[in-house]
Amino acid sequence: MSGDPAIATGRQDRTVRLTLQWLALTVLLALGVLELAGGTGGLLASAQAPSGPVRNSVEDLARRIGCTADITADAADLRQGLCTTAGEEIWIATFPTDGAQQAWTTGAEAYGGSYLVGDRWVVVLSDTTADLLHQKLGGVITGGADHTGHQDPSGTG
Repeated sequence: MSGDPAIATGRQDRTVRLTLQWLALTVLLALGVLELAGGTGGLLASAQAPSGPVRNSVEDLARRIGCTADITADAADLRQGLCTTAGEEIWIATFPTDGAQQAWTTGAEAYGGSYLVGDRWVVVLSDTTADLLHQKLGGVITGGADHTGHQDPSGTG
């Protein structure tokens, strides 16, 4: 029996597919090893300064203020924490992008209050902390909407 040509072709196709699968797996494995060893932050990569400016973290800002922050939110677009100094609770937020900070600031200003705004960070201010925190952190003090003197639409207050 000389063999069925369809069976022989099927075996060849299966062998070619299996060879290609192993080749692809080997290439992916080799690329993974190269990335692990020499890629950015890899085992063999040279230590470099991070590209772009270093951003302040909630913890860094709290340390500069003189308190220790308890992280209350750690999301993709916002990281926030609270700390207490001189009996005053201070709220600190950091943002991964200027756009996230701008969106938060725009929304928060509608509620009133004062904010110390820096490079991708915001600290909520009270009258007693505004000058002190501005001296320690820099930034720009901004104010939200003024809700004082607004009358209740019902006319009762």
